[in-house]
Amino acid sequence: MDRLSALRLFVRAVESGSFSRAGRDAGLSQSAASRSIAALEADLGARLLMRTTRRLSVTEAGQRVYEQAQRLLEEDAALVEAAAGADRVDAFLKAWPRLRLDIAATDARIDAVAEGVDLILRLGPLTDSSLTGRRLGTYERWLVASPAVVQALDGEAPLEDRLNGRCVVFSGSTLGQKWRLTGPAGVVEMEPSGTLSAAAGAVVLSLAVQGAGVALMPSFAVARDIADGRLVRVAPDWSGPPTPVAALWTHRDLPRKARLFLDHLTPRLRLDER
Repeated sequence: MDRLSALRLFVRAVESGSFSRAGRDAGLSQSAASRSIAALEADLGARLLMRTTRRLSVTEAGQRVYEQAQRLLEEDAALVEAAAGADRVDAFLKAWPRLRLDIAATDARIDAVAEGVDLILRLGPLTDSSLTGRRLGTYERWLVASPAVVQALDGEAPLEDRLNGRCVVFSGSTLGQKWRLTGPAGVVEMEPSGTLSAAAGAVVLSLAVQGAGVALMPSFAVARDIADGRLVRVAPDWSGPPTPVAALWTHRDLPRKARLFLDHLTPRLRLDER
């Protein structure tokens, strides 16, 4: 289980006061839920919950993690909304009211067969040949920051000098380890540097909005924040290379319910070059 899923399970355990209830909501047994949270505690190096025969109690460290996890899950939900669009999902459910959608977002690669996932939307290069798929299009990656950060940057300096030490880095994949940008002066490749990095795209986005630095984000994920003035494009003549978006599924033929959703969503993603 990836860390985001483990945090979601932990939050549910705190709110329900029960491993069994939290596990049931996640489709896990009580013992599996307990092991997952124990692994999270080991990963974080802190005891989060005190277990007794009758109830769970939250430790001081657990309370801090719980509060941070709530914000992270809210940001994760916001990123899902930015990608799919709540209005697009709502329109689909109104058209097909008997269908049920369960949408999850994670930066980790998952076992779609074991998780029982009908449809995956994957950003970036495809490496899993066991899945059937279809390329939907591409998106650009834009440099973005809060208005205050943009105002403090030296707009006359070379791009690398402007960004040096001021980046919020996505550490969840190799995609974020080196920035390749194309602009008026050609191609610039650089290793982004700064004091903050995060393995979840939702966290990188939140940090950029809060003024932590410059992030390189998918264009579709930041369009709303730019429109609302929370983010501004840095060096708008520069962007990352087009990145593919693909739909993947485990069956030879995509289940009809998943095909209906994909057919509804694809034209609304507004991706470039199919």
